[in-house]
Amino acid sequence: MRSPFLTLGVVLCCLLPAVVAAQDAEVPISGSGSEDLSAIITGPEDIAVGRTIILDGSSSRVPGPEAEYRWFIGDARQPISRTVEAVYTPEQPGDVTFRLVVTARVGETLRSVETSYTVTAYLRKIVLIADATVPADKLESHVQTAKVRGIRLRTLHAEPAAIPLGEEEALTTLLSEEKDAFLGAESIILWTEGISGLQALMRALEGDTERLSAIHNQTIILITDRSLQTLARTARGPFSVLEPARILITRKEAITPLTNTDSIDAFLAEVEQRDIDALVLDASTVGLRPWNVLSSLVNFMLTHGVSSQSVILLLVLPVIATILAFLKQVVGITTFGLFAPSIVALSFLALGWAIGVLFLLFIIATGYATRTFMRRWRLLYIPKVAIILTVVSITLLLLLGIGAYFGITFTRDTVFVLLVMSTLAESFLNLKAEEGWLSAVIAIGETILASLLCVAIVQWPLFQSFLLAYPEAILTTILVNIILGRWTGLRLVEYFRFREVFKHLQEE
Repeated sequence: MRSPFLTLGVVLCCLLPAVVAAQDAEVPISGSGSEDLSAIITGPEDIAVGRTIILDGSSSRVPGPEAEYRWFIGDARQPISRTVEAVYTPEQPGDVTFRLVVTARVGETLRSVETSYTVTAYLRKIVLIADATVPADKLESHVQTAKVRGIRLRTLHAEPAAIPLGEEEALTTLLSEEKDAFLGAESIILWTEGISGLQALMRALEGDTERLSAIHNQTIILITDRSLQTLARTARGPFSVLEPARILITRKEAITPLTNTDSIDAFLAEVEQRDIDALVLDASTVGLRPWNVLSSLVNFMLTHGVSSQSVILLLVLPVIATILAFLKQVVGITTFGLFAPSIVALSFLALGWAIGVLFLLFIIATGYATRTFMRRWRLLYIPKVAIILTVVSITLLLLLGIGAYFGITFTRDTVFVLLVMSTLAESFLNLKAEEGWLSAVIAIGETILASLLCVAIVQWPLFQSFLLAYPEAILTTILVNIILGRWTGLRLVEYFRFREVFKHLQEE
């Protein structure tokens, strides 16, 4: 009969080699983890093939002074590093998954936690910046196509803006938060409305010497469905600030050749061979012309921090005023003068017509309610108007707070337009007091309709791009207003009002 000690010895001899082998293989220890122990990896998201990447685990939360760090690649059992950092050089393109296992003593128990981090190795890197009008599935399709050829297509997709003026601000915020995405890129694709993406890129990198110097060797590609020549004129100002190798203005069909070629030069040759519309801006073709005063001024503003949306508001104001002058002088509509409907049109353009009409109705309702409440006080006119404007301003403040609660933010330009629009309450109340409710309601209705017509005309993207490219065109509004100022005929509504008189004249 075997001794129990002999049996135990045999069992230990059999288990000992397996234990030693497990320790040599360094299999990660699985544990339940702890709130005081966590593994965190920091480092770049991508790296060029043949370049060395360093990942850092020092941000991990460790309860004691000592901890064991083990780095693994994928499902490998042998660690590539036992220190707080891992150094690795990818030899082929594709996704590389790193696992970090941190082991430390928590109380009396030895625990381990694990985390993973994916780095993309690439042969070439391209950054694609798109606004909310570009579908996400299209971007993903281009990403997968590029990935097959070992190209890292890094996409930055902006969220939809609550108001029209917020589109460029949303892009600027996105690019400011993702500055590291531009490192290592050989080209940048801007798939946005007009030059809003170019403006946002310029504003986001303002003062960042490292990122700006990297762009000097890159190619910026503007994707547009508008006139290439028009967009080229507005791109000259940002080109002088960013100073890239070139700016290529082309169509969306050029994205596929870019991800199918091996270099920018091969891409340019492919675009020309496929006969895709393209226009190249470089140091030899770009230059501001000082004799075009307004063009030089607009380019100066665009390159010194003024958003393109603000410049557009200034440029369309003479056009809006001319349209309103035509409606009043030739058509014969009734509005609160010329200044008030112009401001209302600008507010609709900045906020969107739905939010703009809602704000306008709130302003008028608040002004009327405040004036009705103050009747018993018998105040003088000027202090009464001051109180009305104060209450209207408080109402606007509450509306802005409600908008912020629902994620609708407003730029400084928009808030200024709203404050000026608040003066419309005084015009409405004065007309109501002088001519009654009917005249006041008709006037405010025609003001809103005229403003909506102006917005429908000036918010046309092609028209705005044309104004940015050729701001001298607004000088023609002076000639149009001179012609309107010499108008001596009847207004169109007067032919309708006096139709009975015209019948009697014809009978006689």
